Amino acid sequence: MNKTQIDFLHKLKKKKYRDKHQQFIVENPKVIWEEYNNPWLEMVYVTEKFFKEHEDEMVFKKTEVISEKEIAKIASQVNPAGMMALFNVPKQKKFTFQKQNILILDHVTDPGNMGTIIRTADWFGFHALFLSKNCVDVYNTKVVASTMGSIFRLNIYNDLDLPEIIPGLKDAGYTIAVTDLRGGEVKFNKKEKVALVIGSESRGISEEIRELADKSLKITKFGKAESLNAAVAAGIIMHQIKS
Repeated sequence: MNKTQIDFLHKLKKKKYRDKHQQFIVENPKVIWEEYNNPWLEMVYVTEKFFKEHEDEMVFKKTEVISEKEIAKIASQVNPAGMMALFNVPKQKKFTFQKQNILILDHVTDPGNMGTIIRTADWFGFHALFLSKNCVDVYNTKVVASTMGSIFRLNIYNDLDLPEIIPGLKDAGYTIAVTDLRGGEVKFNKKEKVALVIGSESRGISEEIRELADKSLKITKFGKAESLNAAVAAGIIMHQIKS
């Protein structure tokens, strides 16, 4: 691998380069193997040692063997696993307003939370994800790692002006539900189309979006913790909507 290639892959750690080239890196071997037939998979990079240990499992169309030194320069992990892959960003599908449930994230900036929320949304069948302009980039290396492959199974719509798009969802028959300490216990009809809005732990949901909500939900507190992790709160409400 030449210096230009190494520099290019290293630069993909930054959002501006991921946006420019529409590519991102995955560093989890388990996820890479699961996505061996993914049309967005561009190239798999492995060290010589890793290749020798897993030669019979190298089922990818494109594989390049690189040195330990090279993978260390590219990887975001302190101790790389010896395998990483370059993926193209999936092309955004047109939203048809037919999805039963939508998850909307407002100002979720923590990569771990974002990745866990994406993975949880995949579990509960929320396959349309709307993100406000101030959310962390979903192709951030830490986010991608936390999703454990779920990032490939969701239709993700980035950089949205939520106060502009939410009225359109309401017109299309979606119930806009938000989490709010001032809210109450809410029941959902299984036939109801729900757009669930989750905010960050520190900021919560903006007042402008709160005013557009049809339902405000409060997660009952039994202990003394000040707040819930955003990903945990999202999981609890998604379960309530689905059950």
